[in-house]
Amino acid sequence: MCTAQDPLRSDAARRLRAGAGSKAIAATGRSRTGPAACTGAVPDAPRRRAPHVVHACHRSHTSGLPRLPPGLLGRAVRGGWFSNPYAGFSEDDLLVSLRRTRLRDRPGNRLLYSNFGGGLLGHVLARAAGGTGSDYPALLAERVTGPLGLTDTDCDPNRPQATGHWHDRPRPALLMPGLTAAGAVRSSARDLLRVLTALLGPETAPGPALRTALTEVQRPRLSVPRTGSRLCLIWNLRLRPGDALLHHSGGTRGFTAFAGFLPGSGTGLVALTNTAPTPLAPFVQSAYGALRELGVTPSATVWTARV
Repeated sequence: MCTAQDPLRSDAARRLRAGAGSKAIAATGRSRTGPAACTGAVPDAPRRRAPHVVHACHRSHTSGLPRLPPGLLGRAVRGGWFSNPYAGFSEDDLLVSLRRTRLRDRPGNRLLYSNFGGGLLGHVLARAAGGTGSDYPALLAERVTGPLGLTDTDCDPNRPQATGHWHDRPRPALLMPGLTAAGAVRSSARDLLRVLTALLGPETAPGPALRTALTEVQRPRLSVPRTGSRLCLIWNLRLRPGDALLHHSGGTRGFTAFAGFLPGSGTGLVALTNTAPTPLAPFVQSAYGALRELGVTPSATVWTARV
């Protein structure tokens, strides 16, 4: 566990498949391309639904898409459920599944977490930039990780990285060729702290587009019913007296990640472990509690948000 106020430990540069960091970094890239630019790049989707799906994906998990693409679960059970469930699902499979998809709700109407939506949006952004879905890693490097100096962060499963564990057993490197933007980014505590530092001071980022993106990902888009939370682009926001706490967590079969920050006190925390999430998520809960404790000192800056 590392904080933005602590010196980095010797193992802070070790790369992990960071679920929370993957989406948080990707969200910064998404905010740099508006929904209008992406609408024409939605492949094989019914024309009347495409603009609404893209806009809702861009804003939050309100696209109405199912959690996983149709056909992925069955294929994983038959071929790689206990090893690499996403490995056999390609970019072509994503496009085929999109044609078969029935929305679970009207886009923008309800919060429904969707890795399908995240993966599809990465594909659409790459196409909107003039490439194909497989160009998403290069686009992320050009527009986000390169400018921010995130040298440990990319989508390459072949670079040296920590070994994940699930039920105390080592897992192979996770492969997600068809849903890269949903969780294929590898990173380190050092790089994720750099991301949090940039989020705490967007005005210091290189270039106006990136400065705008780092600000926009923190803007609340909707209220989450019955929780008191608000949802930004990927980041969850909880208002506190005189401050706000933004956080995101995630996990795979092998890793669990938490990243969060307090804009008012200028505090950020990253917690990574090479073990899969467990019931009740004690690792994530402990990290969240630690970040709250780091922010108990009153700040002169009052941070508020309105949906």
